[in-house]
Amino acid sequence: MRASRFRLSSAAASALALSLGLLTLSAPAQAQSISVKPGLWASASVNTLNGRKMPTIFEINGALTPQQKSSLAAAMAKVGLPTGASPHLDCQQSPEFALPKPQSVDDCTTQVKPGDATSGTFTMSCKSATASGMGNGSYQVTDKSSATVKVTFKGTTAQGMPITYESTSVHKWIGSDCSAPPPGIDPSVAELLQ
Repeated sequence: MRASRFRLSSAAASALALSLGLLTLSAPAQAQSISVKPGLWASASVNTLNGRKMPTIFEINGALTPQQKSSLAAAMAKVGLPTGASPHLDCQQSPEFALPKPQSVDDCTTQVKPGDATSGTFTMSCKSATASGMGNGSYQVTDKSSATVKVTFKGTTAQGMPITYESTSVHKWIGSDCSAPPPGIDPSVAELLQ
């Protein structure tokens, strides 16, 4: 369910995709990698576009029943994810997450600079028919089971309007079984989050 009142520019969407996918991208095997626990990971992102918080599944009318909202918020809090943020579930197949090589992702050229075995920074330059700009971010993995990714992107639309996108994502390892929804989450809600 992807109902929303506004469209995200391709540059901001690329920044969002990078921040959400940093731990779950399918990248070719290479020397630079981060050790993580394989299995089900839950994440929650707080995203702003031009200073305004972007809507989450909690705020989209009809996306969840009051009971589903309550159980999802409780489950997020239980695993240490920020409540009210945009939740997501993903399955990490390998104990080694390969950092992406410098590449073009949706009109963005990205350069990842690992700092050590568990953290690093990245920069991006985006240019498309709808927007262009520059961004940067950082990531930190703790105990192979928790991660934080921060992204800032600034640019302009094709019409010359400024864009400022910021995202902070928290990722938590839930368990080794990717087929089972996290404890306390209705299976139908878990499907929406994948």
